[in-house]
Amino acid sequence: MKVRLRAVLSLPLILLLAGSVRLADAADLKNAIRNLYGGQGILLEPLPLPFPSQESRFQASSLQGLDQLNSQLTSAIGVPSFNSSVTGFTFDIERGVPVRTTESLGTLLTERATTLGARKFDLTFTYTRVNFTKLQGKDLKDLELIFLRGDANGNGILDTSGPFSFESDVIRAKLSVDLTEDIFALIATYGLTSEWDVGFVVPVTHIRLIAKAHAAIFDQFGNPGGTKFGDIPIHRFGPNSSQPDASGGGDETGLGDIILRTKYNFLRHYDDLIPDMAFLVELKLPTGNEERLLGTGGTNVTGLLVASRTYAQWFTPHVNLGYEIDTKDTRQNTVRYALGFDARLLPELTLAAGLIGRAKPDGSGTGDHIVDLSLGVKWNPVKSLILRTNVQIPLDKNSGLRADFIPTVGIEYIF
Repeated sequence: MKVRLRAVLSLPLILLLAGSVRLADAADLKNAIRNLYGGQGILLEPLPLPFPSQESRFQASSLQGLDQLNSQLTSAIGVPSFNSSVTGFTFDIERGVPVRTTESLGTLLTERATTLGARKFDLTFTYTRVNFTKLQGKDLKDLELIFLRGDANGNGILDTSGPFSFESDVIRAKLSVDLTEDIFALIATYGLTSEWDVGFVVPVTHIRLIAKAHAAIFDQFGNPGGTKFGDIPIHRFGPNSSQPDASGGGDETGLGDIILRTKYNFLRHYDDLIPDMAFLVELKLPTGNEERLLGTGGTNVTGLLVASRTYAQWFTPHVNLGYEIDTKDTRQNTVRYALGFDARLLPELTLAAGLIGRAKPDGSGTGDHIVDLSLGVKWNPVKSLILRTNVQIPLDKNSGLRADFIPTVGIEYIF
């Protein structure tokens, strides 16, 4: 047993060391999209004399547009949901071994009020795959940015007629973004007392961000090539300009943001009407490298009130409500809520379902309110071993950075 435990505990370290080998070679993933076209925006081909220079007229707007998209994407990559361990086991005092109770095997991503139990230790290893497909409802493989040129004659508007009609030319940039995340998480929970649990989550993350862009110039009527002076395009790409096609990004593997957790079950079996209640506190540490998108770069503190009640010894609905404080950026402060249940279908099989929501009262407009449906099962094939699988399904794909679905598989063992 000790050999197997050491092997499980050492696996995240092995993955971390494997990823750190590439750390020195990796690009700055956080600014991969901003750094397209050299990181200075789009510069065009200089015009021959006697024409005035036009090469930098789209530089400011293109840099601003790329930077805004970059921020929308990277700020929306969050920390996935993890739950405290609650199992359907109790210890046989005479034999000192875990035995199944008549209750379910517990939740998956939401919380219920009951705790693990005094001197019990639960160890869980999970793998989560996130393939992001949409940003604010737009397909990541088919994004478009439109860059406007600067004001040539200083009148404060972009002219659509006369000698300065070329001011209305635009650059349209088509972008395709491939963004995936693989998360290996070690989750440990220990029962200090029958009411008080402590634990941690150590994630090792592999993230891949590849961005490709193609830019083209159009006039105000949508004609390719832009406005011309005779046969000479006013705005054009050439050998001395940015190239219309650009790409960037890469992939990284390393330690993510570690989460420390504690839960206290302050009310249990009070009467038939009042539910069991607990308070959960989480501290997310900035251990992941923010520049390589392995972490958020800030410390977050979450307080969560949990209420649950088991009926007929097999069905447990639960409600979670709390607030997450982002000490780095208060605009990212989040109201967290969840509503769900877990139900024992068979002594060795539990179904868990829940709605998980996050709302930012003072958010930036990208993913300010997201809601997921979580569905999964826990299976206890032998002794105190539990296999678990679940899928998160976004219910509002037009909000924030979203995947079509997020699968998770895991293995859990109670000591």
